[in-house]
Amino acid sequence: MMIPSFWILAIFSISMASSSTIPSLRGPGIGTNYGRYSSNLGVPEIGINYGRYGSNLPPPEALPSLVTSLSIKHVKTFDMDPRITTSFANTGISLSLCIPNDKIPLLSTNLSEADSIIRAFILPYHKTTIITSISVGNEVSLLPPFTPHLVSAVVNVHRAIKRYRLHKKIKVTTTHSLAILSRRFPPSTARFHNSIGESVLKPLVRFLQRTKSPLMVNVYPYLAYKQSFPSIPLDFALFQPVNGSKRRMYRDPYSGVAYTNLFDIMMDSVDSAVKALGLPKIPVVVSEIGWPSSGDPGEVAASLENARVFNQRLVEHLRRGEKKVTVYIFALFDEDQKTGATVEKHWGLLYGNGSKKYDLNISPPV
Repeated sequence: MMIPSFWILAIFSISMASSSTIPSLRGPGIGTNYGRYSSNLGVPEIGINYGRYGSNLPPPEALPSLVTSLSIKHVKTFDMDPRITTSFANTGISLSLCIPNDKIPLLSTNLSEADSIIRAFILPYHKTTIITSISVGNEVSLLPPFTPHLVSAVVNVHRAIKRYRLHKKIKVTTTHSLAILSRRFPPSTARFHNSIGESVLKPLVRFLQRTKSPLMVNVYPYLAYKQSFPSIPLDFALFQPVNGSKRRMYRDPYSGVAYTNLFDIMMDSVDSAVKALGLPKIPVVVSEIGWPSSGDPGEVAASLENARVFNQRLVEHLRRGEKKVTVYIFALFDEDQKTGATVEKHWGLLYGNGSKKYDLNISPPV
């Protein structure tokens, strides 16, 4: 995950000062408006990210039963390991796979390399394992070694998939962090970075629209909250209780849309940035989202209870909303071998040994 830059602090420090604490939000456009972000799904889909930077993780063969125990039917990986793909054969659980970043430069100029990846990692497995999408790289949109090659690489992988007539079954896209936005607040004024807006994201989004593929974005309210502390109230980042006697609200001064949580603001920022490129709406899949259960001393918001509350309220929010968005919770396991801050190691719904950290009700209501 890519941590947002410092500018978010200044923006929220000014703008969130206009938030108000009001009685239960009723009336036109309040409490029923879940943002304007795009989705064309009939039901909200809850998936899970499977990262592998752990010293004691269960073997791939154990994954289907662990995922099923969480009532999850969609898994997103960060590679194309055949052992993992095979482990989900005939389970009814779908996979979203990822081509490693270092393959992107070659893929952009070499269609045969794309064909070879499809023949090696898709064709032997797609009849027994449900593969729904392939992400060409992860969070590379702003990385100079990959940025100029990204769109061509995505297009070539799609061409290879289409050659085998799998393009309607398996969508090709790439995953972005919200760092692609140079401005994200107020959400109606959000813009992509000038360095990639016209040259990378505009042709990419056009390609995704043409191939009916989603725009995949990693959305982390925790990181926005942390970088902007104390400007964003914690309950606003954690999805305030719907039946609370008092709820915070932020109203976008330009669109008039009322927001009661940070997630919808972040989603609408992406939607507005796409619109600013002169492009129509595109379905957005939240490729990563979650809340850490532990962190360094002083990171009091990173707690087991807050992680449970955030993820449970996220699920409930998606079920209530008008927009049926697919999200992949980050992550299936804690990953004790991740580098960086302590908080990076503690995003899992499960401990490394496969035991649950807390109860989470993901099953749709009967």
